[in-house]
Amino acid sequence: MKELARRYAQALYEIFPEEEQLAAAAGSLQGLPELWEALISPVVRSTEKEAVLGRLPFPVLADKPQLLRFFQMLARRGRLALLPEIVKQFHDLSLQGQNAAEATVTWARQPQAGELEMLQKWLCNKFQKDRVHLNLRLDPELLGGFKLEIEGVTYDQSIRGRLAGLARYLEEDSRS
Repeated sequence: MKELARRYAQALYEIFPEEEQLAAAAGSLQGLPELWEALISPVVRSTEKEAVLGRLPFPVLADKPQLLRFFQMLARRGRLALLPEIVKQFHDLSLQGQNAAEATVTWARQPQAGELEMLQKWLCNKFQKDRVHLNLRLDPELLGGFKLEIEGVTYDQSIRGRLAGLARYLEEDSRS
């Protein structure tokens, strides 16, 4: 289903590259649990879903007819449940279009301001990006250092990760 969501996101991105509007509209739909359940339910007819979408008082749908038609097409095809993944894939396409990336950094302690700037510059250079947005998390269980995830690659520079690697090495060595 991820590939299907990527294709829908790509098609939408080509005609409507406004990520904030898509995220707002999708958030509005998903923010009302009863409505969302009805929209993704296989029991409710697609014509009823399309009609409901057309009557919703969400300004973003009223102001952006191509977005409303996209949602109605998803309803007609029974694909509205893909919307959260479509939004994620759309975000990835938007980052690519801006030559940007998003990275998640998990630190053992609060990083100093200079460390974040150096890391961003290094990531921009290494991944040849104009901009890298950092999502920061704290996890004292790392003991020290950090873990970095960017574009499907994980770098574990934590003390905990190094200790686990050493334990695996010693375990493998003792079997030999």
